[in-house]
Amino acid sequence: MTRDDPYTARFDEVDAGGRARSTVGEELRERDPDGATPTEAWFHGEEYRLETELDDGVAVYVRRL
Repeated sequence: MTRDDPYTARFDEVDAGGRARSTVGEELRERDPDGATPTEAWFHGEEYRLETELDDGVAVYVRRL
């Protein structure tokens, strides 16, 4: 069953010092069954953690290098 409230997940990588950040991709995702945004997501075989949700419906996930 497809939910009616998908969100855009943006995947960023951040270097160890936090000085360099780059977006490596975006994709449309489904929310958890309870309607919440998942706190972790896998993208291209790597685990990312939810950092923030933006006002425009985008959830930003971060992988620290």
